[in-house]
Amino acid sequence: MTDLYRAQVLLERKQHQALQALAAAEGRSMSEIIREAVAEYLVEQTDKDELQHETDALNLLVAFREKIEARHGVYEGNLVIETRAEREQEIAENLKNYQ
Repeated sequence: MTDLYRAQVLLERKQHQALQALAAAEGRSMSEIIREAVAEYLVEQTDKDELQHETDALNLLVAFREKIEARHGVYEGNLVIETRAEREQEIAENLKNYQ
């Protein structure tokens, strides 16, 4: 079992009554339910922090892209098709050299 630490938590009367009823209905202690709720909350916060970090990174990339576009403009060509055509031409030339 994990080490447990005592913490005092103040609840509103309705919260305490609802928690007490839930614990009794589930056959669990109020502490166990509170630990579970805290664990779920901490996971949610971690996920939220990670999402914010990823969003911040994407925003930086967008700003970087806008800066590049402002400085150099937008390339209107199709790099995939152009690269493929160049590669096919290179292969054809190599094949001619070996024949």
